[in-house]
Amino acid sequence: MLNHKNHRLKAIYVLCIAVSAAFAGCRENTLISSKVSPANDTAGVRADTLNCITHTYFDNDLYTSLNIQGLSVNAAVGSTTDSFFGTMQGAAYFQVVPQTVGVTFGDTSLHIDSVFLIMPYSGFTYGDSANTTLTQSYQVFYLGDTLGYNTIYYPNAEKRLDLSTPLSAPVTVNLHSLNDSLKVNGTNYHPGLRIKLNKNAIMAKINAALFASSAATDKTLTFLNTFNGICVRPADSRTFTKAIPYFQLDGNAGYSEAGIIMHYHNTAQEAKTFEFYFAQSSCAHYNGIVKSYSRFPLNNLINSGKANDELIALQNQPGASIDLKAYGLTSKIPKGVIINKATLQISVITPGGYSYFAPPDQIFTAGIGNGTYPVGIDAGKEYPIEDRKPLTSLAPYIILDGTSHTITYGTTNITTYTIGMPREVMANIAAQNDTLHLHIHGSQVYYGAFQMLAAGGNYPDSRYKTKLIVVHSTLKN
Repeated sequence: MLNHKNHRLKAIYVLCIAVSAAFAGCRENTLISSKVSPANDTAGVRADTLNCITHTYFDNDLYTSLNIQGLSVNAAVGSTTDSFFGTMQGAAYFQVVPQTVGVTFGDTSLHIDSVFLIMPYSGFTYGDSANTTLTQSYQVFYLGDTLGYNTIYYPNAEKRLDLSTPLSAPVTVNLHSLNDSLKVNGTNYHPGLRIKLNKNAIMAKINAALFASSAATDKTLTFLNTFNGICVRPADSRTFTKAIPYFQLDGNAGYSEAGIIMHYHNTAQEAKTFEFYFAQSSCAHYNGIVKSYSRFPLNNLINSGKANDELIALQNQPGASIDLKAYGLTSKIPKGVIINKATLQISVITPGGYSYFAPPDQIFTAGIGNGTYPVGIDAGKEYPIEDRKPLTSLAPYIILDGTSHTITYGTTNITTYTIGMPREVMANIAAQNDTLHLHIHGSQVYYGAFQMLAAGGNYPDSRYKTKLIVVHSTLKN
């Protein structure tokens, strides 16, 4: 379990990576900048390449229940498979509140016509989204356990479901059609899922919560404590396809936010609707994600047992991440020099016979404490590197970068991700650390999506292999 300090850091981390693309225009000077590296006529400049020890590990240490106002709540729902990276299944767990508190629907003059679950499409599908024939099958269940708004849920959290009374039958959806507007009674609405619910089953739960909340002082809280919530998940855990869509829980109104829409009429035959919607300010949620690598090549990387791997893998969390140790900070870099620049390079490779979908737009790093550095960080625990500070600002990404670039060696173009970290290198040298220990992550914007294979620290071609290049200078007398 993370401590509260790490919870706060992760929340800031997620918010920052969601908008750090705004600094993409600052990337052109990331590889070589005369403003960072002094000219040879003013100082003795040298670049040392530090070797790295790299491994792939599975990182499930994030929580998918984050609520930050202004940051969209997206959930992967479905199941997908990849010939190298294995399988992924995603389910959305969330609460809803009534559009008006204190009302009930026990009046015999009201007739409930139908009830639908609405899941707005985020506009993003990871995988073979160009394939217009792919489908996913979904089913809706009532939660047998409550959700806590301030409770931290990890992607492997398990909540009991009422499997004896499903809220819907299995529904198969063409993924390409998720881009189309939902047409209801001749009106077009936000694209997404519209799943018909078992009217009697869902209304029994809703009416009980409405009745309990109608007489309560805090009606919204009472409704949330009585109506546990719903789960949307793949109808068949044994079926996988080549793409998985992401749905946005929060929205403005109606079909642009996840929830339940009830259609009813009164004795005057007036058609009406009533909504129970996901409210980010009060409703708990999390994205349950299960990944399996056991029968796939990625499992061999995670459990390689080698001293240093030739091949490493990376995904958005939860998923494959990179453990990296760059050594030679004090044994190779001369004492007393000025560190002008330090850049970690991780280059993408594509093994023969394998092609994957999009690699990440940006990668991120965290330092790993050794028990004495940084002060107050336990050995093996993550910390924000010096170049990421201040945490509340995006300006550090001008140096950190983390995006991909094309580096040309003769006629060979290599796609390389670069992470600038001169301050972290200087801090480790000052602490007399010969080894810089890092974790490299994908982002947490679209959980589990994006993936890449890269040349590790033991890759035979030095142009590709992961390395830390430190540019330093000695002032001339």
